Amino acid sequence: MERREESVICPGCACLCDDLDLILEDDRPVAVHNVCTWGVGKFLTEKRLRPKKERRRLNHPLVRRHGRLEEVSYEAALTEAAAILTAARRPVIYGLTSSGSRAQEAALALAQKLKARLEPADLAFMAPYYQALQKHGLLWAPLEVIRDEADTLVYWGANPLHSCPRHVVRHAVFARGRYTALGLEDRRVAAVDLYRTELAKFCHLYLCLAPEQELALVDAVTASLQGGPEPRNPEARQLTDFLAQASYGVIFCGRGVAYGGADLFDRLAGLAAVLNRKAPFVLFPLPGDFNAAGLYHLLLRELGSPFAPDFAKPPEEQFHAEPLDFREVDALLVTGADLFWLLQTEQAQDLQERRVPIVALGPFADRTTAQAQVCLPVALDGIETAEIAHRLDGLPVFLRPVLPAPAPATHQVLADLALCL
Repeated sequence: MERREESVICPGCACLCDDLDLILEDDRPVAVHNVCTWGVGKFLTEKRLRPKKERRRLNHPLVRRHGRLEEVSYEAALTEAAAILTAARRPVIYGLTSSGSRAQEAALALAQKLKARLEPADLAFMAPYYQALQKHGLLWAPLEVIRDEADTLVYWGANPLHSCPRHVVRHAVFARGRYTALGLEDRRVAAVDLYRTELAKFCHLYLCLAPEQELALVDAVTASLQGGPEPRNPEARQLTDFLAQASYGVIFCGRGVAYGGADLFDRLAGLAAVLNRKAPFVLFPLPGDFNAAGLYHLLLRELGSPFAPDFAKPPEEQFHAEPLDFREVDALLVTGADLFWLLQTEQAQDLQERRVPIVALGPFADRTTAQAQVCLPVALDGIETAEIAHRLDGLPVFLRPVLPAPAPATHQVLADLALCL
């Protein structure tokens, strides 16, 4: 029997688009409309980078015995996972940027109980941003305000067509707002990157730089806008003129900025602070994972810091802006991220050589579950189970389930695991 679910919210990326239409037959999704490739991968369980290639679902709890993963009961898998984590001297809970807020809260409670470190999957990207935000104190704005008022957009080390594809249509470049009714015709768009990307097709200004040129460019533009001499570098002159004409501007930072380290985020925040003296200017990260903002809101609300908490440390040493050194770790719980997809080759080899036990929670088989000692299947957050997520601008959104859940919710598994400790 066919049924239609309208105005479904998509946990494909941090945009959390709320206009999807889902067609189901016998509670199985067969089509989804108003969706990008990331959303298709969520609802039709296809691989992001390989359309029409279906991901393999984890249907049973698994425990590795004699080198092979074997099906076990839920209770047996929880017992094995609890034994691994309690025996560890340096346990770490990793990921969570692609988990709902209820799961994030359960993971934080588990980390406190284990005296473990909780490591967001995108700490190298978001921690420098929050450091810069705290130092300079900048404006923040809902996506609707950006859509309605922003006439100047800069993408720095960002390609939204890959990280959050509908962002440019719904909230920024092509979006038609109250004071930007003609979309792109009412806006000016620039991009700064190390490589030429698809953004160049509609940018009014596109600057390709070598990595060592980024800091110098920001410094020259900032100095010029503060009344200093006109930059000698032509790229700096172009960007200075571009920014000086803004009546409401946004600098969107992508993961590419993280490769420039905390210094680049700090200089960009300083540039935004200078621009704010003349017109509103927002510095905005573009995380790809659907609830990265929710994790940092949780850490700020509960602990007062957006950095990775380590509950084995004394309070004065508890928070870390630097990413984890995996050579210290002797047990890992991974959920809401594919750790072995994100690790450098040397880091992955070190974990394998030391035979660090891994407990993996997830709906699908991936590179991390292939290395795990224990695999616990979970429902898809926000699709098969009710969840809360925070849009990339921080707006909390309730995600209602639209499909039956073949496995328990992530927050339930984490709560059950905490009871076994």
